[in-house]
Amino acid sequence: MTSARKGSNNPTAMPPPVARALRQLGHDLSVARRTRRWTQQDLAQRMDTSVSTVRRMEDGNPGTALHTFLRALHVLGRLEDMVRIMALDQDALGLALTQQQLPQRVRSAGGKKTKARPFGAPAEDGQATPDDDELTGF
Repeated sequence: MTSARKGSNNPTAMPPPVARALRQLGHDLSVARRTRRWTQQDLAQRMDTSVSTVRRMEDGNPGTALHTFLRALHVLGRLEDMVRIMALDQDALGLALTQQQLPQRVRSAGGKKTKARPFGAPAEDGQATPDDDELTGF
């Protein structure tokens, strides 16, 4: 069994959809930069990085660090868009899987059934508990 070498020089190490997405993101960053009439040097200075790093990022080089893309999005004013897209409430599949994993019933730790009582009502023994007004676990 031969193992694929990890690294940017191995074309089999990256699935084609990921490679396409990197190239597209690099292209989009390049267009955003040029729309602002910035040179690669301008963007590099704003990102506090080198021109060669900007060039590799715009080429979609897989060896470019994620933080480099995020810094570019930040200086281009698009970082919040990325954060919004990746928010957990935007993950439809994750939310659906979580919903499927919810238990049908939740039982008390001792296994003893307890009767629900209206908010503020005293306990069965007639005495109010000291923490009736406080929510616990929040």
